Amino acid sequence: MKVKSTATLLALVTALSIPQFASATSKNAMTMLNGANQMNSEQQDAATMLRGKAGDNQTLITMADTMSGNARANQEAVKALADSRKITLNAYKKDTAASDEMSKLNGAKFNSAFFAKSVRDQKGAIEAYTTARHSFRNDRDMQLYIDQTLPILKANLAMTENLQHHSAQGSSQNPANNRTSMK
Repeated sequence: MKVKSTATLLALVTALSIPQFASATSKNAMTMLNGANQMNSEQQDAATMLRGKAGDNQTLITMADTMSGNARANQEAVKALADSRKITLNAYKKDTAASDEMSKLNGAKFNSAFFAKSVRDQKGAIEAYTTARHSFRNDRDMQLYIDQTLPILKANLAMTENLQHHSAQGSSQNPANNRTSMK
């Protein structure tokens, strides 16, 4: 009799805790996907600004195009995952103060500030996705999304750090406008 009562109690506790677990997982997915949505929009804005400030610097143009393409592809994955879970993504909240500050800069000053912000943001994104990976260890779809996104984030960081390093060493670009210097 005691075994039957214990089994019934265990079944009841399990049944009551599953909806709370599912709700917590759903809420975490909503938070994660909305964060990714915001990140993708910020990356699109940053890529647009970079392209506008790149002058004829093909390296910066390529970086801007790569950032934009990666953000678009990631956004498609975020939207598909959100739609499959019936999660409505929040509207993009642009950081106008930071954008205004960056837009005032040109040439080498812009490059330096842009690379520093990009490296900081990309390291933060990698840390957030790595942490989230542990939170979603029982959610196959979120794990797959994170596992496919992390290598791209790491590649973007490596590209940015490489360009930051080479930019600091100087180039044939006019530091005032990112245009090829006439010598």
